[in-house]
Amino acid sequence: MFDKTMDFFSRRLYSMSMQTDVLKIPIRTLNRGKAQRLEALQAEFTSCARFHLERIEATGTTDRTALHRDCYREARARFRLPASTVQQARDKALQARRSYFNRRKRDRRAKPPTFRRPLPLRLAAENLRVFADTAMVRVRTPDGFLWLPLVVCDYHRADLALPHGVSEVVRKGDRWFLMLTVQREDVPARNGGPQFGLDLGLANLAVLGGPGVVKFWDGKPLRYVRGRYFRYRQILQTKRKTGMIKRSKGRESRWATHENHRISRQVVDLVAAHGGTLHVERLTGLRDRCRGTAKVRRILHSWPFAQLLTFLRYKAARAGVPLVEEDPRYTSQRCSRCGHTERGNRVTQARFVCKACGYRCHADLNAAWNLGARGACSPSVGGVTPPGRWDAESGEAVLAGDRQHGGNRDLASSSAGSRRVHATEDVTGIRLRTLSDVGKMSGIPDGPGGGPPGWRANPPLWGDASVSAVCTIRKRKTGAW
Repeated sequence: MFDKTMDFFSRRLYSMSMQTDVLKIPIRTLNRGKAQRLEALQAEFTSCARFHLERIEATGTTDRTALHRDCYREARARFRLPASTVQQARDKALQARRSYFNRRKRDRRAKPPTFRRPLPLRLAAENLRVFADTAMVRVRTPDGFLWLPLVVCDYHRADLALPHGVSEVVRKGDRWFLMLTVQREDVPARNGGPQFGLDLGLANLAVLGGPGVVKFWDGKPLRYVRGRYFRYRQILQTKRKTGMIKRSKGRESRWATHENHRISRQVVDLVAAHGGTLHVERLTGLRDRCRGTAKVRRILHSWPFAQLLTFLRYKAARAGVPLVEEDPRYTSQRCSRCGHTERGNRVTQARFVCKACGYRCHADLNAAWNLGARGACSPSVGGVTPPGRWDAESGEAVLAGDRQHGGNRDLASSSAGSRRVHATEDVTGIRLRTLSDVGKMSGIPDGPGGGPPGWRANPPLWGDASVSAVCTIRKRKTGAW
């Protein structure tokens, strides 16, 4: 009973009835009068937040009720802001102070907030009204209403009619943006269906494994772009080009965000197409635990896994895909076939060889199957390894040779430097196995309890090619398997 209770608390199912999204909507170029009113309102809001922050430091309390009782009347008399905007400034100061306390628990060198720069203007729902038909937003100010025209694309026009909450008006350079918070209903999550595991990493950003589905997303592009911008900023720092450094960081961040959007969309679409459940790793405190050289730390801290998990959560909620966060411990050491757990099972970063049953698989794919197995999933594709691929037109196997697996290559893709062999051909040091042989090796029977009836005679489709044989992960120097 205790184990079942601990398992219940270790897995969190995201099945919220409402989902909160933030829309970044540009504001059209304002005339001088509106721009001055908006700047004055932002400056007044920043001063009010500083006032509350100083009072928090003086009283030493972060209790909202006590702070409201202590300085609300004084703030209302001192600052020309609506009542709800004063409360938003108070909440902004409380949030910054509490965040500082949490950072100080992990790092004693954390510095307290100061609010030196102008803060985004935070507006409560009652002080903001959006008109979707005319693409206008009305902001309540002490001098009356301030009407701001919006630049709304067709994709977001329907979202303006959704209920909105606390939003912000942000200034970036000479442009203003409305960060509109809207609430939408989630698609009801489907119960049952196949279970899919998603392993996250640096060599492969994501590896998805499930019944009839194996897909890798390579991490080389991310590491290359991050390293290129890092070296580019080093050159700019020697020349003291601070403006170009800031612009390069923006381009790098936008590229990484686009990649996370692309990967999360493909993952959710694959799982939704099969009507399954997605199991992901719950990665917390990863950067605090890992140690290494300066280069390793730079690569680890530039890995945007938290953003990728955030995108997966809200995309899965919109598509009606249940998302379960699993404990990632020992998923890379546990054999997905026999369950034997040993640190020596993972020979290299990409190679997994079970010490008990001899099962061989790509290490990241084995971890993805272990995550899916916690949702009562068995790897129906048996001992399939990713580098063995098939040409969609000729049906011939394509071997990757001695190179390690690069990542984003499904079984129907091809790569430069590969060579073709027929499925019945034996090459020195390389033996091709049919899917039936792989099924026998992995101990998966036909019918209930294993794969679907006749799954060896009618193998699953990967990409556009029907897989009828599988190549081993790579040729070993000894020639033995």
